[in-house]
Amino acid sequence: MTHRTIAIIGGGPAGLFAARLIKLNQPDADVTVYERNGQDTATFGFGVGLTESTMSNIDRADPAAAERIRNVSRAGHDLKLRDDAGDIVLHGARNLAIGRAELLVELNALALDAGVRIEYGTRIGVDDLDADVIVAADGVRSATRARFADQLGVRETLGRGRYMWCGIDFAVDSAFFAARTRGDALFVTHAYPYTEDRSTFLLEADDETFETAGLAAFDAATPVGESDTASLDLLSEVFSDDLKQRPLLANRSRWARFSTIGLDRWSTGNVVLLGDAAHTAHYTLGSGTKLALEDAIALADGLAGHADVADAFAAYEAARRPSVDRFKLLAGRSQRWWESYRLRHAQPAELIAMSYMTRAGNLTVADFAAHEPTTAATALRSLGAEPPTEPSELDDWILSRAATFTPEQVTYRLTWTEPDVWGAAADDAVASIPSGGVVEVSGPDDTTSVGARIDFAERLRLTGHARSIVVLPNSFRSQAAAAIATGRTDAVIFEA
Repeated sequence: MTHRTIAIIGGGPAGLFAARLIKLNQPDADVTVYERNGQDTATFGFGVGLTESTMSNIDRADPAAAERIRNVSRAGHDLKLRDDAGDIVLHGARNLAIGRAELLVELNALALDAGVRIEYGTRIGVDDLDADVIVAADGVRSATRARFADQLGVRETLGRGRYMWCGIDFAVDSAFFAARTRGDALFVTHAYPYTEDRSTFLLEADDETFETAGLAAFDAATPVGESDTASLDLLSEVFSDDLKQRPLLANRSRWARFSTIGLDRWSTGNVVLLGDAAHTAHYTLGSGTKLALEDAIALADGLAGHADVADAFAAYEAARRPSVDRFKLLAGRSQRWWESYRLRHAQPAELIAMSYMTRAGNLTVADFAAHEPTTAATALRSLGAEPPTEPSELDDWILSRAATFTPEQVTYRLTWTEPDVWGAAADDAVASIPSGGVVEVSGPDDTTSVGARIDFAERLRLTGHARSIVVLPNSFRSQAAAAIATGRTDAVIFEA
């Protein structure tokens, strides 16, 4: 492999880990990271979560890095739905959390140990660099992505609700989510511990809450770059019991809409993007840091295995895009589940729990019942009988409890493929459907389309517009059972 000069824009997790791995794989390469903030500048954010699968990937690529990350991380917390009647366990301890600042300290040291040069306090753009390879790891507001928007084919969609990252000065006993009300306002938090004395406390508010609780006015009055202290004070009151009467911690904390970013291609010329610069996925399914670190592994492998830069970039994208696209699909369904939480908030807690665990389509009712049998059984009794105790028998039992309709009872039929079932196209489709009837929803057999029509059927039911039947391939029996069990549809029709 010929000597390469590699310039990396951005000293976040993606840039630092990519720099280390590239240098380890190609010791003769000249690798420099350019970070606009100074070395002592406080990082933005609180804790980030890493799945065990991500840690396994890191361990295979760089055992020393995996060990150092584990040594400064917090593991062992489960996840609960916090309800007025008590906590409901959603899953056991399986994830790891780490403070963003601690992660950056470790990755910075690891990069330096490998021989990477890091230039702090350096604002530099792609046009200022002369290198064989330019890696853009400059985050969700990537200037590099904006510079090459036409070449990369940028797509950006803003979420409907608002969110705000905050922290608290103690470690919660377990990760949890909880909803709290004040008048017509509905607030939701996702909390998890990441050190012995800190937890992330992420907050969400839908548009109705944003207006009725006065958050819009608070947000408008908050100067750029500062925390929304008025919202923080209100939220500290709303969640006072969860916070143990402590105030929320802020770090440029203010309301924002989540930006889902996708690119037609991840590179152009000698420039390649990774992490949030290349793609984002909603935080309710995982962290962007997870995807960024896995991107870094694949990019380093691609560069090590191919002398030609274009071939290296193609190998990187081929290795990562399928899993990233699948993750984004699941995250999109999770995002829309949370954005419509107001409509499911009054449901029994056990039903919400099962709906939450199956929301993205990657877990089945049997999966949930195998780990949390009592909660699953309580939720399934809503189907009018005692469910079997053997998880493998649940799909057939649930499907046998579905509603039945004659062809004459179906008042409307449509084909649906659009994942965004709360967007303008869905609004138009719902407006064309007579209310109070029975709607049969069909479409193509790919995973994306199947999930889309299940979610569209759920919208009809949540809003009380109509009852629904979803037409599905027989290979999606578990997804069909989950849809029946959680009230996403009334009935299913299987096609061969």
